[in-house]
Amino acid sequence: MKKIIQKIKNYHPCKPLLLLYLLIPIVISFFTLRVIDNDFWFLIATGKYILNHGFPVIEPFTIHQNLSFVVQQWLTDVIFYKVYTLCSYMGIYLMLLILYIIIIYILYKICMLISEGRASLSVIVTSYISWLLLLFVRTRPQMFDFVILLLEIYILEKYVRTKNYKLLFFLPLLSLLLINLHASSWFMLFLFILPYIVESFHIRLLFINNKGFEKKYLLLILIPMFLVGFINPYGYKAITYIFTSYGNEYINKLVNEMIPLVVPRMLCGKFCYITFIIILVTNIVKRHDIKLRYLCLQLGTIILGLSSTKGFSFLLIGGVFPLAYYLRHNFQIYREIYHYDSKFKICYSLLVTIVIGVSLYLCFTTDKEKFNSLYVRKITNYLNQNEEKEKVVLYTDYDIGSYLIWNGYKVYIDPRAEVFLKSNNKKEDIMKEYYLLQINKIDKKSFLEKYDFTHLIVSKDDKLYKYLKNNKDYKELFRETTNQYHNEKIQFYLFKKVS
Repeated sequence: MKKIIQKIKNYHPCKPLLLLYLLIPIVISFFTLRVIDNDFWFLIATGKYILNHGFPVIEPFTIHQNLSFVVQQWLTDVIFYKVYTLCSYMGIYLMLLILYIIIIYILYKICMLISEGRASLSVIVTSYISWLLLLFVRTRPQMFDFVILLLEIYILEKYVRTKNYKLLFFLPLLSLLLINLHASSWFMLFLFILPYIVESFHIRLLFINNKGFEKKYLLLILIPMFLVGFINPYGYKAITYIFTSYGNEYINKLVNEMIPLVVPRMLCGKFCYITFIIILVTNIVKRHDIKLRYLCLQLGTIILGLSSTKGFSFLLIGGVFPLAYYLRHNFQIYREIYHYDSKFKICYSLLVTIVIGVSLYLCFTTDKEKFNSLYVRKITNYLNQNEEKEKVVLYTDYDIGSYLIWNGYKVYIDPRAEVFLKSNNKKEDIMKEYYLLQINKIDKKSFLEKYDFTHLIVSKDDKLYKYLKNNKDYKELFRETTNQYHNEKIQFYLFKKVS
């Protein structure tokens, strides 16, 4: 084991070869970024609505009346919609790929900066983070979150080292972008800057002896960062959106990304605990070299990571990169000692071209159906051919409602979980009603009479399925088998009220 560790420490390949290792997660992404998330359909539907009708304040896509509405990711919606209409599935795929490459590049630059030029170490840390981030590379606003938050970290790290306060002028711009791209993540900018503010003070505690640094500019920049948050179509409602949307018990029970990570159940949970152990062991071994800002970042993001699947993504971008600082003395500073002759350049270029070319070919020759998860295309086509949309009052479950919205149907519920909270819509707690329905705590007959659905799309797992199947007032019209993540088969049934 010692020999292996020593070989890793002494490993000093040329930089082109090192950077080739960063191609590995990118190449893997060619085969994994094929899922159009079920959120995607309501995102592009909203983007289309904004471009055609302006910013809605009353929810326009469901059977419910007069629900207050805040489009907290309006700019993401518009971007996704324009890319999709111009370039279809492949445009969305390539956009995700480009964003992922940008994320990897920023991570590498952060690691190179804090490791003081240890290229081998930077590639190892960047690759570890990048591989796990593939779990979160989806058609969601979080892709922009990762880019913006990593840019913030890079700027702050650069400022701490150079004391060039002009770098901080970019932070209000990041704030303006995030409030419009994904308002519910806006406060993460301030949570990520907080550890740097804490370290700017002189603090001596246990093994930490923090000397502090110039804090004036860091504190002053918070003012414009906060004020530009109001430059969005919904003003203070976008800023406070997170406080009215998260922590709801019914969302935490129904939405997979909000479920706490449990090791035996979730692959993501296992990786989270492995990452936590790596961070813990490194901090113990390097306790005399600990930086207060890194400790605060790691503690905060570990809490987020253990609290939910979504929180694990913040642990990856905010809690792992400090390893490049703690382990820097175990690796050599990169020095260019290689001469690149024409033969090397030709072989290297050819290898990179083949790898990327083959991956792109496999991607572009893939059936577009493999880009979709819950995708009731056949049932939707049946409705389009046999029913008038204006007369359809449609029940769908939480997952598939988004696709029906994109096709012009008004639905009972869809994956926009926060929209169905009374704290947001100011009218009714529909998320609670749906949850109680799915645990048999609501009378099904009363529920159906309340909304008077003309059509219902249900899976066998839906608590309405057996009731509809055994009820002569409802007739099965069509059924479709779809693929969920990991090729899990789910069968959906279309029922119609006949009396």
